[in-house]
This record gives sequence, C-alpha cells and structure tokens, in this order.
Amino acid sequence: MSTSAAIIEKTETGYRGIYCNFDGYPAGVGKILKEHYQDPVKVSELIDLGEISSLGKRVDPIAEHSWKNPEQGTTVAYHRDRGEKLILAKGCETYKEVVHAIGANYSYLFEDSIWKLNDKSL
Repeated sequence: MSTSAAIIEKTETGYRGIYCNFDGYPAGVGKILKEHYQDPVKVSELIDLGEISSLGKRVDPIAEHSWKNPEQGTTVAYHRDRGEKLILAKGCETYKEVVHAIGANYSYLFEDSIWKLNDKSL
C-alpha cells in the first residue's frame, strides 16, 4: 500500500494541485519538496505534469527516462511517462477544495515561497 500526497500551489487566481501516489509522508515527499522545490517556477513545472507516481528531485529528465525505466532522481508522471490523461485540480478558490478534490494522506501547500504540511510550516 502506498502513502499518497496532494502537492498544491497558491496561484494569483486561487489554488491548483496534483496527486502523488508514493512516499507522501514528511520524510519522503515533504523532504524532497523542502530540499529541491523552493523555486516557484520549478513548483509550477511540477504541478504542470499532472498526477505523478513518484516525486524526484528533478521535474525533467537529463538522460533516458521512461515509465518502465525511470531515471533516478526524476519525477515519474502518469501523463508524460505513461501516456495517461493529464489530471490536475485547478481553478479552486481555496486550499481545502484542492485537498478534497485530490484526497490524499498528506497535503503540501506552496504559498509565499514556503511549504506547509497539512496547514503547518515544514
């Protein structure tokens, strides 16, 4: 069984976010977000991928990467890497709307260049 996470960003017009299937706990996804996703542009690029299987320290691969043979350290995305439909929660007015739409064990919010776990700063 996996530990899922919602990865959410506050935008100028509201909130949007994605589902992450694996390692959603603070020592997994939380640690990677805090150490490798402090740049708002990189956070947006991550959300643009849509739902992900696993979070890596990079959004884009630097070498050969596929669903069946993922590059170590690269995020594995259902749409980009497996050809599935692009899914992300967007256009939500509140953080809670996104959390409800995604439904995950943990929720991470990037707001004002700070990551929060379940409404508390990381």
